[in-house]
Amino acid sequence: QSSRSSSSLSSASRYSQSVRSWKTSHGPHRVFVPHSPMDLQLGHRVRIMLPSGRISTGTVRFLGNLQGEPELHLGVELQSHDASLCDGSHNGHTYFECKPGHGAFVPFHKLLMAWE
Repeated sequence: QSSRSSSSLSSASRYSQSVRSWKTSHGPHRVFVPHSPMDLQLGHRVRIMLPSGRISTGTVRFLGNLQGEPELHLGVELQSHDASLCDGSHNGHTYFECKPGHGAFVPFHKLLMAWE
């Protein structure tokens, strides 16, 4: 029984160390779940669900309505390339600039979390 409690203690200790190192290695963060588009600003880092259903991380570069779309959208510059994604353009109109395959437009309800 003592070996079980010591293994869970060491697991908790490892978790605590990894959380501490993440916080210090990436600088100060305020992680939050935006309840309204007014909670976001350009430059916020976000985790979103892409149209493909994949989850990705990037930086907000546009926040507003797309031409011909009634719902408010986020334009996000993503860290990773995906050939099915865009370059910040939608229906021939450029909303922000990024490398081809690094841009995505998602409706606000596809936003999972954000941080500064």
